[in-house]
Amino acid sequence: MKLRLTSAILAMAATAGLAAAQSPPTAVGSQQDTITHPLPGTPPGAGASSQFQLTNAQKVTIANAIRGAGSKPASRLNFTTSIGAPVPPSIELYVLPDAALSAVPDAKIVKYTTVQNQIVLVDPTTMRVVDVIPTPPGNP
Repeated sequence: MKLRLTSAILAMAATAGLAAAQSPPTAVGSQQDTITHPLPGTPPGAGASSQFQLTNAQKVTIANAIRGAGSKPASRLNFTTSIGAPVPPSIELYVLPDAALSAVPDAKIVKYTTVQNQIVLVDPTTMRVVDVIPTPPGNP
């Protein structure tokens, strides 16, 4: 009798362990705050700012390429343009010009829009701001 009871308890414990292993993780918000396309050489689990960082020279190159490609209409929606901020789903995003992508190949994972004299780089998968490039007034 004791052996049968012990076997039943072990079977229930094993079943509960299998069910728990098959359940999806319940962490809230952890994946929403990072880019889902890490750059080559980025360690797994690194945050958005470490996955996509531009030098000042790369920012200038991107701004010049956008300016040279002709201006896209500036967004009429105003939103917070700080890194990590959500972007409204109705915002129109544009692919970076070929000149920018050839100079900064890692930037192919982002799109851009312009808001209040700023070029806002956005991860289109998470719809979050990944970088902001200020531009002089009168430019995109």
